[in-house]
This record gives sequence, structure tokens and C-alpha cells, in this order.
Amino acid sequence: PYQFQPPFLTKKRSQRSPRTHGMEEPMSTLTHDLIAEILCRVPYKSLCICKCVCPAWRGIIADPAHRKKMAQTLAGFLYRITADSAEPRGHAVNYADLSAFPWASVAETYPLLPLPPDSTDCFVSLEDSCDGLFLTSIRTGTPAAAGTSRYMVSNPATGEYIVLPHSGYAGDCCRAYLGFDSGVSTQEFHLFEFVLEQSQSLVVRRVNIYSSKSGVWVSMKSQWDSEVSLCWGQPGVFHKGCLHLLIRQRGLAIVDAQGLRWRIIPLPISVDPSFAGFIGKSAGQLFYIDSDDTEGYDSNTFSTISVYVLGAEIYQWDGTHLDDKCMHWKLLRKLSNVAPNVMFQLGFDLEVIGVHPHANIIFFIAHWNNELIAYDLDHHESTVVYHVEPNYQKFRPFFSYVPLFSRLPLDGGIRLATPN
Repeated sequence: PYQFQPPFLTKKRSQRSPRTHGMEEPMSTLTHDLIAEILCRVPYKSLCICKCVCPAWRGIIADPAHRKKMAQTLAGFLYRITADSAEPRGHAVNYADLSAFPWASVAETYPLLPLPPDSTDCFVSLEDSCDGLFLTSIRTGTPAAAGTSRYMVSNPATGEYIVLPHSGYAGDCCRAYLGFDSGVSTQEFHLFEFVLEQSQSLVVRRVNIYSSKSGVWVSMKSQWDSEVSLCWGQPGVFHKGCLHLLIRQRGLAIVDAQGLRWRIIPLPISVDPSFAGFIGKSAGQLFYIDSDDTEGYDSNTFSTISVYVLGAEIYQWDGTHLDDKCMHWKLLRKLSNVAPNVMFQLGFDLEVIGVHPHANIIFFIAHWNNELIAYDLDHHESTVVYHVEPNYQKFRPFFSYVPLFSRLPLDGGIRLATPN
């Protein structure tokens, strides 16, 4: 059904040299292995279109020997469960497998997060995921022991992991987020550790940023132009080289991976994002999802869910000063049929847990029946794609899993090590 030719095959007929007797089209001389090497550099959505070029290409893309090299998309979610008292120190997580769902990667195996070599003497907790990499915190002694917290970054698809050097922060009031974009480069990842005020306000005082390329931490004071309090349990999004975080001041706080650029963008909705707000990245755009019900969160009404897209102009750091009129958000959709005939409040009964990285699909968890729901923005349809275990931890993040089969060529003398 698709009339598609990749750019490197497209050439105007009038510009083609006449066919010479005994000569073949250049592409016909390429082996399947060489074509696979070309296709492994194509983004996932374009790769799906490439399947329609010809049966040979479809076979190359479907071949398990080549599939690991090519771009992947969402395969499922890892989510926290209530820890078994018999094994309190390891990862207390389950996996929601979406491989049978359209637009999903088919995972080779159930993703397993590696444990550090000395895991018998430490508490390990899953903190974040980003483009196939996962972040866990490691604490020795008691869970609240000060000065003993370290971080580990792992890749379940390859079994690789690295235990990072200590950040230098000796307290336990901090939040950590991963920064990694496999579509831009697999040469480097970053870790952002936000040191918070030891009170219920969660005000950011310092930021420690780790680069896998240099192998060192850089510490600095918060340089946002106003006080920033992080929203509890909300994910961060690494996009265009910057970490994006929802803050209680009804804004989006942005800091780049070098700690040189800081910005706060007002949200398009005046409701406190701590309740139901969610940010996610899909098809190169940053989404903000929230309910703008005027009757409040205690009313017995159906929630109307709004989906906004952040404009690219905010990354023009040398441009004019941004105003406070929220003109940088574009309303993409208003949803009223996510859970037909069910009365719910977003953030309480129904919670956003993720967006698809390559399709206009939002994922929700319906707490009244433990269902994971996929809502297609283009077709206005809801589909139950998974039933999570009843012992999942409510109002805690779900961590998306995008298989990353490439090994990371890290510099700075630090290498990923494969556990036994």
C-alpha cells in the first residue's frame, strides 16, 4: 500500500544514466548483510515503512539475526511491587509485557535488572529508566543510612551494568534521574542528582551531574531564577540534551546536561501538577498531560484530559525572553472517552504512566481493576493491553522498557561490565 523509496534509492528518471549492457543497478549488488547495516541506522518509524519496500527488505528486517542491530521501540513496563519479606534487598519489580500489542517491540527475553556484586549487603531500588537504560540506587546498611548511597546504570537487553563513583553527597534527601538519548548518540549518558531541602517542600538546593564520558561528577547550586520544588513521584524526561521536570510551582523546569542552561516554563493548566500532571516524549515532541477540570479533584465528575505539545522555540536559548502567557504549548487533544461510562478522577482512579515513543498513544493504569490501558489519540480508542499484579505499588512510576542491543562505547577509562 505504500509507495515508498528511501532517499538513497530515489533519483529522478531524467537524471538516471542510461542502462549499459552488462551493468546492474547498484543496490542489486549489495548483500543482505550490507543492506542490514544500512537499515540498522534508520529510525524505528522509518524502519516500519521500509518493510513495505519489497519482500526482501521485509525479510531482512524480520530476520532475528539482524533485528537486534535495528532500532527498537516500547516493549513493556517495569513496575514496583510490594517487596517479599524473604528477599527485601533486591529489585521488587514485575514486568508488563506489551510485545503482543501493535507498535511494540518483540522482546527476546523477560528483561532482568542485574544486581551489584555485593547485593547481599545492600538495598537496591529502581529509580528511573531512559531509552533502554535503567537507574538503580544502592544503599548499604539500613535503607536510610547516610553517606552510603551509590548508583548503578544497567542495560537489561545486554546484561551490562556500571556502578558509578560516589557523588559526594552524604545525605538521603535527593532525587536522581537518567539522561540518555539513543537516537542522538550512544556515546554518553548523564545522571542528575538533585539535593533537596530536608523538609516536605522538596526544594532543590544543589544539582550533581555525572557524565559517563568524563567519569566524574560536577556539583553546582540550583540556578533557576526562582525556587523549585519537585513533584513527588513524577518522572523526568531527557529531550534535546536537557532534563525536564514538573515542579509544584505549576511549571516545567529545564536544565541541560552540562548545567549551563536553566529555564522554567509555565504550564498551560493552572492545576497543581503534583496531582495528575505527566510529561513524556513521543516522536521527538514533549507532551504534557493533565486534567483541567474546574470543579476540583473532590468532585464526582468525569475527568476531561488535555494533551499539550511543547513548542521547539523554547530551546532557542539566545532568543528573546519568554513570556508568562503559556504561548509555547499547543493543545493537541482533549480526551473524554478514555474510560467510557466510568466516573474517575485523573491522578487518583486513573493515572497516566507513559507515552509511546513512536506513536500517538498514551498509557494509563486504571486502579479500580488493575488494568493497563492504551489510548490511541489518532483513532480515539481505548484498549486494555495488560492486567498488572494486584500487589503493584500505586501512585509510583512505571518504567518503560525499550530494548537497547547496542553496547555503549564509553570513554574516560570506565567500561560496562557484564555480570556472571
